Amino acid sequence: MDSTEIRRRVLELEPWVNGFEFDGVVYAGESKLDYVLRQDPDERARRFFQAFPDAQRILELGALEGADTLALSRRPGTRVLALEGRVENLRRAELVLEVHGATNAEMRLADVETLDLAELGHFDAVLCAGLLYHVQEPWTLLGNIARVSDNLYLSTHYWGTAEGLARLDGFVVKPVREEHPEPQARGLSVDVRWLDRESLMKALADAGFVHVEVLHERTSPEVCDIVAVCRKS
Repeated sequence: MDSTEIRRRVLELEPWVNGFEFDGVVYAGESKLDYVLRQDPDERARRFFQAFPDAQRILELGALEGADTLALSRRPGTRVLALEGRVENLRRAELVLEVHGATNAEMRLADVETLDLAELGHFDAVLCAGLLYHVQEPWTLLGNIARVSDNLYLSTHYWGTAEGLARLDGFVVKPVREEHPEPQARGLSVDVRWLDRESLMKALADAGFVHVEVLHERTSPEVCDIVAVCRKS
């Protein structure tokens, strides 16, 4: 596929959320709504494989436009199955993988809030980055993940204050309405729930991820960020 054909197909799939670059040429700029990847995909992949060096069969949840999918697929010997809930994002991700010749990665349209992940088989490790706070029952998703893998690389938000919280199914949650300025980056549910930190750790433990190594954490009175390597006993 030459640069002219790539450019034509990129234009057909506009607007893009994140930048798309190949062989030193930028084919799609970043979103004008200021949504960009918070972490470099290659750096995330490096940390992922540092945590799980033997991971070969990998499940990625919430692939968006395939940046992390591509980074994971560059590891020799890996097979990546990436799930994405929006068909327009899926098509962009498929193009990114095709242009880069990533034949060891597969994109699949799926709603992780309704899909039984066990139908997909077992995985050496799961990447869940920027997704857990976009679902109505994050504890249910974590339990679903635990059914298919003993290893989880988690990057998510949690709520940092006790104000405005509720209790549901034994967890402390902050009801949040999906109003991200970039519609393509929103979850499929309009009303979602963020866990507070204690409930996030409880949900991980309840799912069987009893060993949690925090790689990064940023706290604030409201939106907090955490990156953690989670393992079952």
